[in-house]
Amino acid sequence: MAWTREKILENIEVLMRSKFQTPQQAFLYYDSDKDGLLTKTDFKNLLKEANVSVLIRSLVAEFMMKSFDKNNDNTVSWEEFQQAIKESGIKK
Repeated sequence: MAWTREKILENIEVLMRSKFQTPQQAFLYYDSDKDGLLTKTDFKNLLKEANVSVLIRSLVAEFMMKSFDKNNDNTVSWEEFQQAIKESGIKK
């Protein structure tokens, strides 16, 4: 299977719709240490559940971190996550 950006976003969107009622529920679920911030490991867990290939999961998680982390603190806050969802076109 060719993993395109669109396919990855589609898999994430399917996961979000099937498992969570709101983006905030997803954010809280994947925030493994409950500090209000997502890490690269948290994104890897999300991608695993979205059935993204293990071969590219780390690279995609790194890309997501760089894309979502607007203040460059190596974490993604709820505000950054909300903005990324709006920009990605993932439906709530």
